[in-house]
Amino acid sequence: MRPCPIRPRRRAAIALALALAPGLASGAARADGFETAGDVLKYALPGAAAVCAWKQERLASYVTGFGIMTLTVEGLKRGLGDAGINERPNGGSEGFPSGHTAAAASGAADLSLNCAPENPWVAAGTGAATVLVGASRIDADEHDLVQVLAGAALGFFSTGFRVERTPRGFGLSYSLNF
Repeated sequence: MRPCPIRPRRRAAIALALALAPGLASGAARADGFETAGDVLKYALPGAAAVCAWKQERLASYVTGFGIMTLTVEGLKRGLGDAGINERPNGGSEGFPSGHTAAAASGAADLSLNCAPENPWVAAGTGAATVLVGASRIDADEHDLVQVLAGAALGFFSTGFRVERTPRGFGLSYSLNF
């Protein structure tokens, strides 16, 4: 894995923006609703992680992990059927695990572990943004705490997948260093 080719000053600006994201999101929450802020961060965190992965020439790995995570989330939602853990607080079904939180946690973990591994501000900012997403799902009565925590765990662990070139083509491996 190559280090991020972003210059130090630009890296600092990106880190600052990520650190401020929760504050900006809470401002958006007041204007447009807490749930909307969670919806936006569900896409913004993985989007930022994908851009960084592309710049580091590891986009295939990030997309593979994100895809495996998405298939796992959707498989659990449909496979658990009418099980109690799969019931949403609002009475709906297919609540386990929280897909919003899984997507946000995937982006946050990748940004923290791979894009800015030495920057505690990025870790704190992206972690806070993920908590905001989970809290917005609980506040919207879409998920309970267990469903949100399961989504966060799936998203976090999805960042360990690696697509690597082998003598016979490509291979898939898993390692997560934190």
